[in-house]
Parts: sequence; structure tokens; C-alpha cells
Amino acid sequence: MIKKNKKNWKLIIIIPARLKSVRLKKKLLRNIKKVPMIVRVADNATKLDLGEVWVATDSKQIQNLCKSYGINSLMTSEKNRSGTDRISEAYKLINKKFDLIVNLQGDLPLFNKELIEKTIDLFLDPDTEIGSAVCNLKDEELDDKNIVKAKVCLDRNNQGFAEDFLRTINSKKNWFHHIGLYVYRPKVLEKFVRLEQTKNEFDRKLEQMRAMDNFMKIKLVKVEDTPPSVDTMYDLKKIRLLFNSNNT
Repeated sequence: MIKKNKKNWKLIIIIPARLKSVRLKKKLLRNIKKVPMIVRVADNATKLDLGEVWVATDSKQIQNLCKSYGINSLMTSEKNRSGTDRISEAYKLINKKFDLIVNLQGDLPLFNKELIEKTIDLFLDPDTEIGSAVCNLKDEELDDKNIVKAKVCLDRNNQGFAEDFLRTINSKKNWFHHIGLYVYRPKVLEKFVRLEQTKNEFDRKLEQMRAMDNFMKIKLVKVEDTPPSVDTMYDLKKIRLLFNSNNT
């Protein structure tokens, strides 16, 4: 049973790292200030000192790169249906017991400790099966298909259960920018990967719809900062400029 004092929770952060990417070829290997993106993400996660950090990949190239930087990594199947399925395979291969599993996307080179800590806090509510995060949605993001939107009515603690996820919307009311981070209880992760993929998951290209369509409870927390993700060459150029200007 999960302890109510989150300081006692044993965490593992697993970063799914699929080599093939549609919108930006081999994006996880793209350099950001002379360091590959996947290394940036793993190093940032390690510095937070919240738990073990692993990269789960389908690519020997990525695994060898991780080894050269001293990052924990392991090979997973090319046949995984989603990042969450890859996380599940990796968790079984690591073969250790943890209270919570953090699925951190490999295209989030900049994020802070608060993002993960606030998402973990959601599990103080025993009804939370999957935890994730949102931030404010900008007007220009409404029809940007690269930015996933989450519908949620937030309470006074800026928390609430997800009602829907879409890529394009017409109005910002109760819709937020969804951040690519998930946290699971191990048994919930096991339940998720046993489920069949749903039509909404295929049509929207959103793996969380498999959970939503099977009435699993995804609780969201709103955070202030928007960690920039890299989906296109334009995003990559912005990230590179940000790293250079911040002397990161």
C-alpha cells in the first residue's frame, strides 16, 4: 500500500526513448548545446535526486550513447505499442519494487523538480490511478496539433480528474496544455498494458485515451511553468536558443 507520507515513497523515473520519430527524424539524438537531447533529459532527471533514472530504448545507438554518458539504460522491444507499454517492459526487466513509476518523455529537455513533485502529490488521493500535469493554454496553441489539450475542472488546489484529451479545440474554457509526464502505481501500469488499444487512441494518436476509454482515473495538477517539448525543427531551434541565452 502507498504510504501517505510521500517522502517515504520509492520512485523510479523511466524515459521511453524510441529512435524513430515522425515529425523530427531521430530527434532524441539531436544536439542541444553539443549534448544529445536524451542525455539532457536523463541528466536533468538525475539531478533532481528523486529516485533511480533509466532510459528504455529500442535503439542500440541510443543505448550506447547512454552508456558513454554513464546513464542507466536497457533495450526494449521495437513492437511496443506506446511509450507506456515500453515503460512497463522496462519496469519488469529492471526487476525492483517501487511505489510509483514516473514516465518522463524524452523530448522534455527542460523541466523543474516542482513538476514531478506536484504530480506525485496527486497520489495522496487514493482515487488517483494515473497522475499527470497541465499548464495554461495559449491562444495560438488552440489548433496546434503538436500540443495536446486536456479538459479538466480544477479545484482550489489546482487539481482535478481529466475529462478528455484532444489535439485541436475551439475554446479554452476548462482546457489546458497537457504536459508529457505520467505517474503510475505499478498495478495500474500492469492493468493499462493488458488493455486493448482503443479507436480513440488510434484516431487521436494519444495513448492516454486507452485509459480514459476504460474508465481509469487520470488526475491532473496545474503547474505554472510550461516545460518546452521538442516535436519539430522549429521547437528544436527555440530550445537551442534558450539553452544558449541561459548559458545552461
